[in-house]
Amino acid sequence: MAKELGRKIRSIRLKRNLSQSEMADILGYSGKGMISRLENDSAEMSYEKLMLLLSRFGEDFEGETIETLAPKADSAVIKSANLVLKAIGFAELDDVLSLKVAPHQRDFVAENALAIAEAYAAEREGGKTQCFVAYHKNAPVGFASIALGSIGAKREKEWMKKSYCLWRIMIDMNYQGKGFGKELLTSVIRWCATKPLGEADAIYTSCDGKNEGAISLYQAAGFEVTGEKIEGEIVLKRSLMGGHSDE
Repeated sequence: MAKELGRKIRSIRLKRNLSQSEMADILGYSGKGMISRLENDSAEMSYEKLMLLLSRFGEDFEGETIETLAPKADSAVIKSANLVLKAIGFAELDDVLSLKVAPHQRDFVAENALAIAEAYAAEREGGKTQCFVAYHKNAPVGFASIALGSIGAKREKEWMKKSYCLWRIMIDMNYQGKGFGKELLTSVIRWCATKPLGEADAIYTSCDGKNEGAISLYQAAGFEVTGEKIEGEIVLKRSLMGGHSDE
């Protein structure tokens, strides 16, 4: 990371009378240690976090370009046998918005544009989120969004606010039936098991009780029906203890 960025983060933090812990919360890091490392130039900021920094403190960067602050990081964060998952930035927006489900699935899956907007809103209110687009041989095939903390759902339980939430997941209608859904889900579980957004013991999701295909997919990956509901959908939960998923 460019030294200028480390100095800039410290300057902004002191100017606004923010502690390192408070700055970490704003940028979605799990603790103040990362802010300390950024300020000491012993860690690099991802391109997505840089975009968040600019969106929150844009007035402090007047006249400065992104390239002078930090190089664009490789956004490929998860690789599996057939998929590469990339954290969504400007370059990936068109790809994720091009993904569509089949007409009969539209009642079960929200539009990806709405999912991204919800993730942004959650970040603005103190939540921690990450959105991914999945590629197969450079073609976009799927989308997933994950949160840690409140997603603002009705009847959201306290344990949910302390767990990872698989908020949205979908496979484009042209790529269904090829095993990509299972592979995307497994990749997301493995990512969450590394606690990238903060500590948690479980991951949960919710879906329409009539969506038998989704329920079967989740149960095959180790999720169990909890008997609870949020916003009219059944809740399924899976432990993140004991390492990565091998399903």
